[in-house]
Amino acid sequence: MDLSTLLEAIVFGLAVVFILIGIVGVVVPILPGVLLVWLTVLAYAIVEGFNSIDWVTFIIITFIALVTGTADIWMALFGAKSGGASLLSMIYGVIGALIGFFVLGAIAPIVGGLFGGILGYSIGVLLGQYQKQRDWNLALKASLGGLAGWGIATFIQLGGSLLILVLFVWQALKG
Repeated sequence: MDLSTLLEAIVFGLAVVFILIGIVGVVVPILPGVLLVWLTVLAYAIVEGFNSIDWVTFIIITFIALVTGTADIWMALFGAKSGGASLLSMIYGVIGALIGFFVLGAIAPIVGGLFGGILGYSIGVLLGQYQKQRDWNLALKASLGGLAGWGIATFIQLGGSLLILVLFVWQALKG
């Protein structure tokens, strides 16, 4: 085995390790999961000159990363809407998520930010919906719908990350 082949194998191995760390980050909210997966593919493609990961494959991977990486936003909104939340309640949820992210993120960096965002989102939707309908049961239903959407988003991100891993390995090893 010559030095260039060994170097290629090491770079590929490191890329797979970072992609796997990103996949873990989807489930364990310590790392930016889908973003880390995509950044790893980008770095690998740049290092190897977009030879095995060609532009078409990279664009497909980028599209998958954009859709799945933002799923926690659009699925939470969809879940809240399907739970009966009004637009104003969802705006309160987004504001609550930002406040929760920064407040709990300041107390417990990384993990606190995520849990603060989820908690703040839920409380924002709950309070916004209660303000509109004056019914705690309906407000709770809308808030739980948003939480369910957030949970489903995690599975969407996990599936997207695994799909990116499969496309990456298939393209990198075929060349």
